[in-house]
Amino acid sequence: MKLDSLDEILRFAIRKEADAAAFYKMAADRSNPGVKETFKELARMEEGHKKKLEGFDLKKVGQMKLEETKGLGMSELMEDVPYSSDMSYADLLRMAIKQEEKSQQLYTSTAKVSPEPSLKKLLLILAQEESTHKERLEKIYDDEVLKEF
Repeated sequence: MKLDSLDEILRFAIRKEADAAAFYKMAADRSNPGVKETFKELARMEEGHKKKLEGFDLKKVGQMKLEETKGLGMSELMEDVPYSSDMSYADLLRMAIKQEEKSQQLYTSTAKVSPEPSLKKLLLILAQEESTHKERLEKIYDDEVLKEF
């Protein structure tokens, strides 16, 4: 899919959020009780992101400010974790963090090659949003998994 209009980019982002929500719902249905609720929560989070994008006013892109998000830098040190119906809570969080990182990288790399300033800005706004999601998951991982060590 070529992302060469504001509307196409927004539709693509909405589809990505819907796909992520559907994946997390499927994973919840197939997972052990220990991580089922977390998958359900992640699905609700992605549905919330989708609704936010569906209400996004493309006319306001020019007025929006880009803010640098740093995250905790954990995702860059993690390896991909494939889905498994019996995955641990820690693996689940790592998988979700890596998915957010991949989305962020997709939007950032697409913005770099976009010649249109408004398209570039929308892509960077979407990358910023994914970075915020990644940072939230990294904090949960830090608080709930790494504190055990």
